[in-house]
Parts: sequence; C-alpha cells; structure tokens
Amino acid sequence: MMLNLKRSGKLANLKALIVGGLTDMKDNAIPFGKTAEEIILDAVKDYDFPVCFNFPAGHVERNLALYFGKEVQLKIGAADCSLTY
Repeated sequence: MMLNLKRSGKLANLKALIVGGLTDMKDNAIPFGKTAEEIILDAVKDYDFPVCFNFPAGHVERNLALYFGKEVQLKIGAADCSLTY
C-alpha cells in the first residue's frame, strides 16, 4: 500500500504523515522481512516530512476523530505525538 501511495504521487505534497494504531498484523506466507513501521519509513525516506506512529485513530479501541481539511499543529516527540486543531 505504501509503495502504491508513493508511486501515485499521494505522498509528494504531505506536510506530515500520521499513522494510526496497527493491530492484528499478520505476515504472508512469504514474510516481508520488515516491520510495518520499517516499511512505512522506507517508503517515505525520500521526503522531508515528519512521521507520527501509533496515533490513537483507526481500528483501535481508543479511536479519536481526525478532521480532514482543517489546519492543525502536529508535535512529534521521541516517545509521543500530539495534534491540536
């Protein structure tokens, strides 16, 4: 999926990338040889935007709403990240 986003140009104009919680990850019969985080970081290594992992949104128990099209401030620290509208 990340390679598809990169090749289609969807990553080119991002200011930042927020990745929600990754749950129930299952390896294929032929393992990728990398974690999901490593795959994502490899796909975005040519870009100069920050990446936030494990944001509480998506298919996780603590599923916070994200408002698309709003101006936000994203702070990414070594251990966490925060998003303010």
